[in-house]
Amino acid sequence: MANTLTGKVALVTGGSRSIGAAIAKRLAADGAAVALTYSASPDKADEVVRAIEATGGKALAVRADAGDIAAVKGAVARTVQAFGRLDILVNNAGIAIVKPVDDLSLDDFDRMVAVNVKGLFVATQEAVRHMGEGGRIINIGSINSDYVPYSGGSLYVLTKAPPSQG
Repeated sequence: MANTLTGKVALVTGGSRSIGAAIAKRLAADGAAVALTYSASPDKADEVVRAIEATGGKALAVRADAGDIAAVKGAVARTVQAFGRLDILVNNAGIAIVKPVDDLSLDDFDRMVAVNVKGLFVATQEAVRHMGEGGRIINIGSINSDYVPYSGGSLYVLTKAPPSQG
């Protein structure tokens, strides 16, 4: 299936490590030019970019905290500016603040909603403005939205549950 995405451009939010890095590398291996966002780990983001470029791919790291609306909009704009288009958005960025519900502050609530919900919405809204026919948006949720095997995850579940299909 290599090169099935040749000529396509992807943006992966939270693409500097873990699942996001694996997604960015796979999209590049399949031929897409890939932009990835990071919030606090430029070295890890650069490492992903170097890994993609080492295999002949095109990649760009963009510092953009998913909870910062202007930064999210800027990441989409920078991707389009660098690669001329946007075909695929992977909303992967997310955070988890794990505490008992009575220990969660309103700041905790606001931060998790900003990153896991509002950032996803804004990235999607901005991306569709640049996508043509056949564009794809992939939202990474969490299996923990169905069953939380640990205490203190109520707010995370609220923000990472997939939409209903009704």
